[in-house]
Amino acid sequence: MARTFDSLQLIDSLSAEVSSIVQRITELSTLSNAQLNKQPAPGKWSVAQIVEHLNTYDRYYIPYASQSMNKAARANGAIPFKPGWLGEYFVNSMYSQVKTTGAVTNKMSAMKGHIPSETLDAAKVLNEFLADQRKLRELLEQMKRVDMASVRIPITISKFITIKLGDAIRFLVAHEVRHFSQIERTLEAIGS
Repeated sequence: MARTFDSLQLIDSLSAEVSSIVQRITELSTLSNAQLNKQPAPGKWSVAQIVEHLNTYDRYYIPYASQSMNKAARANGAIPFKPGWLGEYFVNSMYSQVKTTGAVTNKMSAMKGHIPSETLDAAKVLNEFLADQRKLRELLEQMKRVDMASVRIPITISKFITIKLGDAIRFLVAHEVRHFSQIERTLEAIGS
C-alpha cells in the first residue's frame, strides 16, 4: 500500500537530493574530457555516458512536468500526496537498494533512445545536466503551489501509460540518485 506524503516535506526532500546531485556534478566538471569519457571496462558506461543517459530523461520529463503545471489544480497550502501504484513501483525500483545499501543489485538495461554514444563532449553533457537541474529546482518550487496528483504525465516507454506529476518527479530524482551511485563506482574503477 502506498504511503501518503506531506507534499511540502516531499518537495523539500527532493530538492535536497537535487542540491546534492548539483554539488557532485560540479565537482565532476573539474575532470578532463578523457577521464569523463573513460569506460571502466568494455561495454560499461563512462561518467559522461551515464550523465548523458540522465539528460535523455530530463529532456523528456522536465518539459512534460512544466507543461502540466499549467493544468494542475492550484493548492492553497500543502495537499497530502498519495502516489499511484505504478509511480510507487517505478520509484521503488530506482531507490530502494541505493537508499538502503548504497549499491545497485537489480541491474536494468537502458531503453532504446536512452543509450548514449560512446564518445561525448563531456563538458557539454555536464553543462546540459546542470541547466536541467536548475529547471528541476524551479519545478519543485512551483510544485509547492499545485496538487501533484491532479495531472498525469506519460512515461517514456508508452505515451498511453501515465503517472501522477508527483510520481514523475519522484522517479526522475530517484533515477538520478541511482545513477550517481553508478558514477561513484565508475570513478573508483577508472581511478579518478
